[in-house]
Amino acid sequence: MHKMISRILVRESVNGLEPLKRAPIQRGLVKAVKGADEPGKVANLKKYWFGRYINYIKNYERTLEQRFPRTMQVYRVFSVGSKDVYTDLKRFVSAIKKQGSSGTDSLTREELQLMHTMPRDLRKLSPLFLLSAIPFTNYIIFPLAVYFPRYLLTSHYWTLQQKLDFMLSDHRNRLRHNRPLFRCMQAELKTIKDQTLRIKWRDVIACLGSGTHPTPKNIIACSELFSGPPYSLGTLKRRHMKDLLAIHGMSLWRPFKRKRLMERGMFILRMDRAIVREGGVKAMPNEAMRWALSFRGVNPANMSIENMRSWLEQWLEVSASVDKSNISLLLHNPILLAYNHTTNWILIYN
Repeated sequence: MHKMISRILVRESVNGLEPLKRAPIQRGLVKAVKGADEPGKVANLKKYWFGRYINYIKNYERTLEQRFPRTMQVYRVFSVGSKDVYTDLKRFVSAIKKQGSSGTDSLTREELQLMHTMPRDLRKLSPLFLLSAIPFTNYIIFPLAVYFPRYLLTSHYWTLQQKLDFMLSDHRNRLRHNRPLFRCMQAELKTIKDQTLRIKWRDVIACLGSGTHPTPKNIIACSELFSGPPYSLGTLKRRHMKDLLAIHGMSLWRPFKRKRLMERGMFILRMDRAIVREGGVKAMPNEAMRWALSFRGVNPANMSIENMRSWLEQWLEVSASVDKSNISLLLHNPILLAYNHTTNWILIYN
C-alpha cells in the first residue's frame, strides 16, 4: 500500500513539472514572434523622428527669417549668387576648351557673352574671396559687399532691380559721349574726296542731325568710308578714338587703343553671326535680347519685344556687310542706328 501511494505521488509530480519545462520554450517562441514585429516598429519610429527633424529645420529657418530678416537675406544672396558663379565658371572653362579645339567662330552666342563678362567678373570677385579667407574678416567684408554691391559684387549677386539700375547708370555714362562722337563724324564730312560718297554720307549725317536715323541700305552704301579715310581705325584722330572707346564702355587710359577697338569690333561681329547661325533674333530669349541691345548702344528699358527685335534685325542687316577691313562701321553703328532713339534720349534728359 505504502509503495503504491509513493508511486502515484511520484507520477503526479512528474506530470506537474511538465508545464514548467515547456514554459521557457513557449516564452522563447513568444519573444521570437514579438521580435518579428520589431523591425517594422523601428522603421516607423525612425521615419517619425526624421519627419519631426525635417519639420524642425523648416520651422527653424522660418523662425530665423522672422527674427533676423536682414541676415537671412544676406545668406540667400551669397548662397544663390555663389552657385550661379560656380555654374558660369564651369561653362566658361568649357567655352575656353572649345575655343582652343575648334576656334572662336565655333562658340555660341551665350558662350561668347560669357567669354566677355566672366573674366571681368572674376577680377572683381577675387579680392572678396581672398580677403574672406582670412579669419574674422568675413564679418566685415560681406556686410560691406551687401551695402556696396555695384563695386564689390557681380550681377550674380544682384537683385532684378539692382541689375536694372546699374545697367541704366552705365548706359547713361556711355550715352554722354554720343554727341561728341557725332560731332567728330560730322567734322570729317569735308575731307571726303569722292563726290558721290560725300553726297551719300551728307544725307546720312543730315538724317541724324534732323532727329531720325538712316536706313540700313543707306549706311551700307557708305561702308567704303570705314575701310579707309576718314573713319577706318587706322586713320581716326585722337579725340574721335577716345569718344569711340567711351560709347562702348571701354577704358580711355589703357594702352593699345586701336587694337582694343579692333578686338571689340570683331567680338561684336562674331556675336552677330552667332545670332544668325542660331536662328536669328526670334530665337533669342528676352533677357538675352535686352543685354544685346544695351551692349550695342540702345537702352532696352520700356521697349516692347517687337521693337527690340525690329531694331536688332536692322543692326544685323548692317553687320552682314561688315568684315575685318571695315570693322569700324560696326563700332560706329551705335551712332548711326541709335543716336536719336527715344529710350536713349529719355535716359539722358529725364
